[in-house]
Amino acid sequence: MNPLKNAMEIGIVCIDNTKLSPIAAVLLRSYALQSSNPKVRDIQFYDAGYNRGGEVADSAKGFLQQKGFGTTFMLESRRIDKKWIKSKDLILTMDKFIKRDIIYDYPIVHQDLKDKVFTLTEIAGIQERIRDPGENQEEDLEPVFSLIENCCKKIIKKLEKAI
Repeated sequence: MNPLKNAMEIGIVCIDNTKLSPIAAVLLRSYALQSSNPKVRDIQFYDAGYNRGGEVADSAKGFLQQKGFGTTFMLESRRIDKKWIKSKDLILTMDKFIKRDIIYDYPIVHQDLKDKVFTLTEIAGIQERIRDPGENQEEDLEPVFSLIENCCKKIIKKLEKAI
């Protein structure tokens, strides 16, 4: 079964929704809107955090601004809940630990979340691991953000074939 086949509402989750999932959601929205496939252009992307975070980090906003996105002031930190999870056709996490926690902490009757929750790299077909730098402000985030960007491009190509 291809989890991308009927995915019209896709959620992207990182630990605190301040860096990684906002970047992935913005990039996926942008690439989807550029698609020649009208069904891909109709897909909605939502970002949230497993835990409640603070404001979206300046490093994430700066990366997006370098990519030409000027309206990063609209980014807002959100937290997942059972209703959010139920409303999504597919959920992409930044790492296997968030994936595991969602599957086990948010059991939904009549639905196996193992068929709905995947890591971003799993769906993209990339073997590399996305490593959330957490609160380390000194860390160079460019390689992490670039890996997310690469995953997003591959996911859109896969969506174009699946839908």
